[in-house]
Amino acid sequence: MQVFDALMHENNLTRAGFRLGLSQPAMSHALAKLRKLTGNPLFVRVPSGMEPTDFALRIAPSVKEGLKLLIGAVEGDAPFNPLRCDRTFQILMSDIGELVYLPRLLNRLVQVAPNLDLRVIQLPREAYQDALARGEADLAIGFLPALKTGVYLQRLFTDTHICLVRSGHPSIKKGLSLSQFCSASHVLIEPPGSRLSGHSVQTSTTSLLERHLSTLGITRRVVLRVPHFTVVPAIVQQTDLIATLPSYVLSYTRNLPNLKAFKLPFAVPSYDIKQFWHERKHKDPANRWLRAVVSELFTKN
Repeated sequence: MQVFDALMHENNLTRAGFRLGLSQPAMSHALAKLRKLTGNPLFVRVPSGMEPTDFALRIAPSVKEGLKLLIGAVEGDAPFNPLRCDRTFQILMSDIGELVYLPRLLNRLVQVAPNLDLRVIQLPREAYQDALARGEADLAIGFLPALKTGVYLQRLFTDTHICLVRSGHPSIKKGLSLSQFCSASHVLIEPPGSRLSGHSVQTSTTSLLERHLSTLGITRRVVLRVPHFTVVPAIVQQTDLIATLPSYVLSYTRNLPNLKAFKLPFAVPSYDIKQFWHERKHKDPANRWLRAVVSELFTKN
């Protein structure tokens, strides 16, 4: 039934197997057993993958609900043992989050849950809600103010923005003035799917800052917009562009030469970094354990 549910989501045997951690032969064997059990082909091959039959579409909601009840009953009663857990947890986070959280988290998991695996998922922020609701993600970590319906949350720490400049910048030497900030050329991190137009919705730390600058009447020239953080330090190192970033990335950029961090020359709003999980996972012992590990590693007063 898990194979059936995965195929309904993915419409592709290989991707469904990847979702469950099963090989393609194992998936084919399970599908053959399902076809024999139901007397129906269930899925037929089409150019785009595998299309469910009318019968499969009709039984899919019942299968999904049955799996939910069965898994809830089993996981609700069985004590969770991280040493014996071979589950793959799926976490939504940005590439900045990957750099900041994953090394510490992985080092801890090696010690306390050596058979547990992680899969990091990057989606447009607007898709986080559905991914958590469908059970395609166990946790989401970051500044995610749009996540509200059907989720629980826990604050990890409060952060703000700083400005990153190369050490040999021709005009920014020992400090950053407002006039220097406005006249400099900027590189902006614009996350995939973020709605910066009009800044009406704060979907990321970037949109939060852009809205704040608009309120203050501060303008500057954005020469380059990139969807990910990873490339930004190298760009700042080798050009006269400057970047405004969450201050917690300093834990990563501290190891990069020829970069300086300055406070912004105007008041900036702080924001909370939180972990989020859907109500369907709230009582799951494994999810509860992972949340506790994340909280222990990253919560700051």
